[in-house]
Amino acid sequence: MIPFIKLKIKVVLRWFGILLQGGPFRFGLKRYSSSRTICIWSEESKLTLPILSSPLKEGKLHNLQIAITRMNNKVLFPGKIFSFWYEMGEPSIKKGFKEGRVIRGGQVSSEIAGGLCQLSGIIYYLSLELGLEILERFPHSRDLYNEDTRFTPLGTDASVVYPTKDLRIKNTLSFPLYFSWDLNESELTFRIQSPLPIKRNKLYFKQTEKNGFSNVQVFVHSETDDKPILCSSDDYKL
Repeated sequence: MIPFIKLKIKVVLRWFGILLQGGPFRFGLKRYSSSRTICIWSEESKLTLPILSSPLKEGKLHNLQIAITRMNNKVLFPGKIFSFWYEMGEPSIKKGFKEGRVIRGGQVSSEIAGGLCQLSGIIYYLSLELGLEILERFPHSRDLYNEDTRFTPLGTDASVVYPTKDLRIKNTLSFPLYFSWDLNESELTFRIQSPLPIKRNKLYFKQTEKNGFSNVQVFVHSETDDKPILCSSDDYKL
């Protein structure tokens, strides 16, 4: 009973924070309507990540499909904020989610809606490359992979835990962005389409190990002074 009450308090605090920041006026993907805005989605940036074999993979694929269905083929208008949990709401059995693998406190376990972090991760990774403003993002606490099993560079992950850890991204461009995903048993693809070209930045990584942790710094190239700009610095338990 006490954990349930604590969860509800956290949910209320999160939604109160969203309301203070403008609520539905600033948050959320919208269905594209040609009667509202006429756009020709002539440009496309996409990222494809492999779905590797892992414990509870079937549940992960199932959960990813539910999440994608809720967000697919929607638009993030200029100045608006994408929030992972604003789009998803509370993940639950009633919504069809199953058990999947998660990392909590540096330990591998399973819970309802596990596996969604690959979806939040691919959104973060491509948004970072396209120079969108990252308002909120959390790394995982532990690195589970090696170079043979890693499906994305360490430092480009995005852990999401309802309702306390969210992924929030702001469209700082002057035009709308059309979000879509494709999923099969071996691959997850994220596409951002736009009416104008978006420069895709190159990311640079610096990794050091010390005292059982791996620190990963992610940089993006700066066009102004030709020096890399630090995007994030995260510590992962080895």
